[in-house]
Amino acid sequence: NMLSVADAAIPSDVIEHSKALILDAIGCALAAGEEPAYARAARVFAQLGGNSDCTVIGSARRVNLPQAVLLNGILIRALDLNDAYIGPGQMGHPSDNIAVALSVGEKFRASGLSVIASVALGYEIYCRMQDIIPDRGTWDHTTASALAAPLIAGRLMGLNAAELAHAAALSATHGNTLAVVRTGQLANSKASANAMVASQAVLCSLFAAEGMTGPLGVIEHPRGLSTGMLAGAKLDLLAQPIGERYRIMTSAIKAYPCIGTAQTMVAGVLQARAGIADPAREVQRIEVVMADIPIVSAQVADEQRRYPASRESADHSFYYLAAAALSDGEISQAQFAPGRWLQPEMREAMARVSVRTDASLNKYTPGSYPAVVKLILQSGESREVEVIFPKGHPNNRMSPAEVEAKFRACAHGRVPSARQEKVIGKARELEKLASVADLMNDLAESEGNKQ
Repeated sequence: NMLSVADAAIPSDVIEHSKALILDAIGCALAAGEEPAYARAARVFAQLGGNSDCTVIGSARRVNLPQAVLLNGILIRALDLNDAYIGPGQMGHPSDNIAVALSVGEKFRASGLSVIASVALGYEIYCRMQDIIPDRGTWDHTTASALAAPLIAGRLMGLNAAELAHAAALSATHGNTLAVVRTGQLANSKASANAMVASQAVLCSLFAAEGMTGPLGVIEHPRGLSTGMLAGAKLDLLAQPIGERYRIMTSAIKAYPCIGTAQTMVAGVLQARAGIADPAREVQRIEVVMADIPIVSAQVADEQRRYPASRESADHSFYYLAAAALSDGEISQAQFAPGRWLQPEMREAMARVSVRTDASLNKYTPGSYPAVVKLILQSGESREVEVIFPKGHPNNRMSPAEVEAKFRACAHGRVPSARQEKVIGKARELEKLASVADLMNDLAESEGNKQ
């Protein structure tokens, strides 16, 4: 029922926020063009070859559809700068699947409005999955994409209801991801977690279009998701019609390239350090207090985050993020230069950070990850800042101009400014584009499109 919502029935505010998220995801992808996870996967596909149907964002190379979904998915996710869904349950990053909508839309020449509608409906399914999971447990949140991604793809491919059902059944059967991918010292494959699920989901949609069938009881069956990721979940929510508010409207656009639960803390450190001449020397201790909710408590309890050993762990470490924000006055790509978190002065600074949870902050949850940051100076003076809704949160939205400014910052040095404005212009009016391929062509590097 949900997927039968007509393109033209998508509300105007949903269209506008969807366009903002699509532009934001593209910017995140452009900024990640030098990231090792992407480079490694791209080298493998270069060795394999294949049809050149689809654009890889920011690259001169074109690849086949499942490869494009995987590479663009890695690019969108690599810097931990793409969106964060802040619902009543688990947190996730539904914009990972914008890679599916853009690449499938390009291959099948879908209109801009169809891509927008598929993104909005894909978010609805993904976010409902996060809402009903009582406890993530063994399963990573990207497992939700095994259900959302094939439906985004299948809708853009024009599959009928039976084919869509089989695409989802195939994908949900084979697309489960273990939570170890986001535990302890994180492996450099972290950015590919959702991309692998999504790429396989598109394959499953292509298979279903050719008549391949999947186990349609994959959700309810005792050997299916109902006793796996969805054990104890209220499954009826998945099939309910969309109410007044689409869940995509509660997805935040990140201001900082780091884990979603730390956005408030980073904002708090940056606010508290303002006006201190030499924060790295003058601040004796940083005390951080966060809400006592399961997702945050589990991250605070993860001792491996105390002293990160990899880029992927550093952007998930409250300790490193607090120390780097204090020292540098920013959290951007610059703070993740190779090995920065291993430097003696940074490790010493991390040792001066304490993080604890306090249930008194729970009054602001669900829907937020509040933080109180206290800086204690060598002089004995202290500064305290409370941040409930960081910039980009649904209750503190980025304006269209701020979203575009973030895009320009991401695209700087990757795409010439004239081309940036062309992309922004097409994203602004995406619902009017006859084919999303027009936008994707502007994202491909060519001889006339280099910085």
